[in-house]
Amino acid sequence: MKNISLALNTVLFLLVGILFYLHFSSKKQTATPQVIKTDGKNITVPQIAYIDIDSFQTHYDYFKTGKAKLEAKQKSMESELERSMSAFQAEYNSLVQKAQTMTEEEGMAAQQKLMEKQQKIEERKQSMEMQFMKETQDFNVELQERIVAYLKKYNANGAYTYILPYSKETINLLYVNDAYNITTDVLKGMNEEYASTKK
Repeated sequence: MKNISLALNTVLFLLVGILFYLHFSSKKQTATPQVIKTDGKNITVPQIAYIDIDSFQTHYDYFKTGKAKLEAKQKSMESELERSMSAFQAEYNSLVQKAQTMTEEEGMAAQQKLMEKQQKIEERKQSMEMQFMKETQDFNVELQERIVAYLKKYNANGAYTYILPYSKETINLLYVNDAYNITTDVLKGMNEEYASTKK
């Protein structure tokens, strides 16, 4: 009799464990809108989820690739400017050394040439900064469009009324319940989607 009771308790314990697993694992992936009845009307209760932006940026392959490209571009631009400035400085130093042996006209012509070179360097710097800002802005717009497009598919069943961004750095939400964190699911889907576009 004791063995039967022990066996039943074990089976019940396993069944309860399976039910808990099914309930909580399916709740996150197949969330459905909650409807309540009030004053004879069915009202959908707003459901809110969030994406941890810090984690998202760390693990989203498209973001990592784009960020690496922008950083490489920035380093390349900085190197180009450093080379231009070094060449300008060398030319200036050379002019200073030759200044005493030059006529006034030669000195003024050399000075004018240096001023033109400095102006060109400044114009190139501004041009590169504007180009870099545009590329960064284009990347951010593309990233946002990708996130919104994916979340529309992810939330096709209308389970969530709002999906909010959360970041510890900017503190845009004061408190979040980890039960509503969909970052892992979204990252998995978006990384798979991005990987399929690279083939």
